[in-house]
Amino acid sequence: MNKIIFLVLVCFTLICVQSCRTVKSKAPAEAYQTFEYKPPVSHVVVPVELSLREIETELNKQLTGLIYEDDDFSDGVLMKVWKVNPILLSMKGEDIVYEVPIKIWSKIKWEFNQFGFSVSDEFTADASLRMTFNTKLKIGVFWTLEPQTTLEKYDWIEKPVITGGSISIPVTFIADRVIKSQQKVITSAIDDEIKQQIQLRKYVEEGWNAMHQPIQLYNNPTAWLRISPSNIVVTPLTGNKDFATATIRIDGVAETFVGPKPAIKLTNLPNASYTNNAGGDFVISLVNDMTYEEAGKLATQHLAGQTFTSSNGKKKIHIDSIQIYGGGDNLIVKTKVSGNVTGFIYLKGKPTYDSLTQTIYLKKLDYSIETKNAMIKTGNWILKSTLTKRMQEALRYSVAADMAEMKKQLNTYIGSYNVTKNILIKATVNQLAPKDIFVTPESIKAVIYATGSMKMSVKGLDIP
Repeated sequence: MNKIIFLVLVCFTLICVQSCRTVKSKAPAEAYQTFEYKPPVSHVVVPVELSLREIETELNKQLTGLIYEDDDFSDGVLMKVWKVNPILLSMKGEDIVYEVPIKIWSKIKWEFNQFGFSVSDEFTADASLRMTFNTKLKIGVFWTLEPQTTLEKYDWIEKPVITGGSISIPVTFIADRVIKSQQKVITSAIDDEIKQQIQLRKYVEEGWNAMHQPIQLYNNPTAWLRISPSNIVVTPLTGNKDFATATIRIDGVAETFVGPKPAIKLTNLPNASYTNNAGGDFVISLVNDMTYEEAGKLATQHLAGQTFTSSNGKKKIHIDSIQIYGGGDNLIVKTKVSGNVTGFIYLKGKPTYDSLTQTIYLKKLDYSIETKNAMIKTGNWILKSTLTKRMQEALRYSVAADMAEMKKQLNTYIGSYNVTKNILIKATVNQLAPKDIFVTPESIKAVIYATGSMKMSVKGLDIP
């Protein structure tokens, strides 16, 4: 009887040894990447709109009533010039065009002395003239407006009416005299008024300095957006009936920080450089962290308790728990199993973002070399099972909802943001997508690019 019991126990032990084996796979060595990445260059658009109506109003205040008087009769000409109607401004391509209507009174004396004879006469003339001026408006390298005004043409509103005198005087005599006397007076007044009214550098510098100021993105946790501007360009001025317009583009790197407000380092406003196209996307670099402990818990929630069966259905293993750590640019999935095989098996795969499904998965997930070598001896059937395929499917995480929520929060915080009382930033985030994933010693870091547009309004540079 005892012999029979002994034989049964031996057979049972042999069966257990054959059906339940312990895998002794060597763990792949831990290895991590250095978190180094170069944030993309972002572009912030600053519209410039100069009101021609405001310039027109100030010019009409400066040039009113009697604008020129020549009371020196030694050259035989007295002259008075009045501005009779408001100056009218318009934009033609890149030039500002002015119409200046004037009224002229002149007294002209002529004298002839020859062969002992002396003949003289005097007469007065009244006329109205419309003088058209052209101003080429350029933004100088030091961010100053550099207007250059010249006379384009003149038209008679009323041709000269001669009073007194005994000879005929050509109309061009009066016109030439008026033009010679008035051209410099009016062109200088226009150029000076534009320079005084529009302190361009002051406003551009204010916008440049404001761009350095961190912008708060979230409250919990506290996150900040810091832009480090590095370059600035401007398009030529052009316009229409009411406005002279240009576009300034500030280039820089936009980064995010979690915690205290990041320090800033103001840089000097660069000299102006010119471009015909000042467009471009605004890109914010966001860094999202997940600890390896969090990743392991998440994987365990998805896979713990699942059972995998051999192709003939006779052998099974159960997943008990999962731990995750770094293996260079791969993640190592340390999986504790029980059933016909017990112990730890190791898989590795490269964390990758799938833009079509908006998921992060482990690309080319497979057993580590150490596990493959161990399984050949203890559980070769597992290598032929669907374990890796099913685990790869289970370890695929959708980030669509997270991206949508992040986009919503970003647009809430930076949709309209007053940096200072004179500086308003309006931004729109159109798209979010992970760009790179780093396996670092501290955590798994996903660099996310939030792409859209950002516009800065500087009071004094634009017209609401």
